[in-house]
Amino acid sequence: MFEDFRELFRSSGTYLGAGILILAVALVPNEAAAQQSPETEQIAYVFKRGDTLFGLANKYLRKQSDYSAVQRINRIGNPRQIPVGKSLQIPVYLLKYRPSKASLSAFRGSISIATGGRELTPVQGLSVAEGSQIKTAARSFLTLQLEDGSRVSLPSNSQVRITRLRHILLTDSMDYEIAVDKGRIRSKVTPLQKKADRFRVRTPVAVSAVRGTDYRTRVDEMSGTVFSETVEGEVVVAAGQSLSRGAMVSIPAGTGAAATVTGALAKAELLSPPELLDPAKVQSEEGLRFAIVPRDTAVGHRMIIASDAGFVDLVAEEQEKGAVIDLATIPNGRYYAKLSALAADGFEGMPATYSFKRQLSTLGGSADAGDFGYRFKWFGAGEGQRFYRLQILKDSKTAIPILDEAGLSTDTVTLSELPDGEYYWRVGVTQFSSDPEDPKAIEKWTDFEKLTVAN
Repeated sequence: MFEDFRELFRSSGTYLGAGILILAVALVPNEAAAQQSPETEQIAYVFKRGDTLFGLANKYLRKQSDYSAVQRINRIGNPRQIPVGKSLQIPVYLLKYRPSKASLSAFRGSISIATGGRELTPVQGLSVAEGSQIKTAARSFLTLQLEDGSRVSLPSNSQVRITRLRHILLTDSMDYEIAVDKGRIRSKVTPLQKKADRFRVRTPVAVSAVRGTDYRTRVDEMSGTVFSETVEGEVVVAAGQSLSRGAMVSIPAGTGAAATVTGALAKAELLSPPELLDPAKVQSEEGLRFAIVPRDTAVGHRMIIASDAGFVDLVAEEQEKGAVIDLATIPNGRYYAKLSALAADGFEGMPATYSFKRQLSTLGGSADAGDFGYRFKWFGAGEGQRFYRLQILKDSKTAIPILDEAGLSTDTVTLSELPDGEYYWRVGVTQFSSDPEDPKAIEKWTDFEKLTVAN
C-alpha cells in the first residue's frame, strides 16, 4: 500500500524522504471496512541474492503453503526462477510477527483498559497489548508509550482500540494501528526509520497513515465528522475510494481536514496560537483562571495542563466559549499549559505552550467591635510559612497608615481604642513555598475595607 502512495508522491514532486506522510481516506463505514480489511493490505519485499520463495515462506509466512498465494498474486510462473531485485507484493495477513510493546506512561482519574474481556488494573508501566480497549471518563487522561518511542495521549471522554501492535519479521518493521471510536487523541509519532514501518489512526470515516509527525484526531459525537489537524509535519488527504492524484490534497502544519460520513472532504487553515494576557501570573486562587487576548476569529478556547513539557502526564483540561478559561484546583507545583483557539468551522487551532506556577494562597479578613476593642481577623489557605501585615488608614485610602504592622504570625489583632471617624484597613500575606527549591514568595493584599467608629 505504501508503495502505491510513494509513486503518487514521486509524480507530484513531494519528497517522501522528509519522513512524514499522512493519508486520510474518507469513506462511509461499510466501504471502509471492505477496502481497508487486512486481506487487502500488502507490503513490498525486494528479492535478494540467496532468497527462495520456499525459504521466505518457511521463515516469514505463517504457513509454508502460503508461498502459493504469493506466487499467484505476483504472477510468478516458476517459483524457482525469481530474479534478484524483483519486488514482491505480500499480503500482511500472511506474515509472521512478534507482538510489539506498549506501556501506560501516565494516567489520572478514571480510566479503563480491557484485554480479552478482562479488565486490567491501571498502574504506571502497565503493558498494553494488541486488542486492548481503552476508555477515559470525565476529567481523566492517559498516555501510552509505544516501542519505537511514539506516544498517544487520550483526553477526557475518549475511547480507542489498539487494533494492530506488531513487529513484522520479514521487514523488521513496526505495524501499529489505533482505532478511535469516540473523542480525541493526540499522536506524537517518532519518524519511522523503514519504508515498511506503518502507524495508522483509524476512525469510522477516515484512516491516517503516518510517517512521523504531531497531529490530532477528533471524532465529532453529533455529526460523525472526523477532524485531523497537523501541528508538525505534513499531511496528504485522499477522499473517497480512489487514491488517484486528483483526489489528494496537501495538509501541511497549520492546516486541517474534515472528513464527513458522506465522503466529503474539507480543508481549512488552523487559527494561529492564542496569547495569554498575563502569562507570568502565579495561579494562587482556589480555582485557576487564565485570561486570553480576545479576537473575533475564535469562538472559544481549549486548554490542557500537564506536569511535564512533553505533555505525557496530563493533569487537567477545559474548553470554554469566550476568552476566559476557569479550571478546578490542582496541587502546587510547576505546570505546562497548551492553549488553542476553536474556530466556528469545528477546527482546533495551533497550540501555544506556557509554563506557570501554581501555589495556593488565599486571603480574606473581617473587622468587628468586641468587649475588648476592635478586632481585626484574617484567614486563608496555602502551604508553606505565612506572615501577615495589617494596615489601617484614617479618612482616605491614600493617607499615611496610622498602623502598619508587618511580620505577624497570628491571625488576629485587637485594638483597645480607636477614636471616632472613618477608617480603611487591609491585610497582606507573604507566603513562602513549601518546596525548598522555590525560594520566591507570594505577596498579596485584600481589598481595602471601610470601618466607621462611633463610640
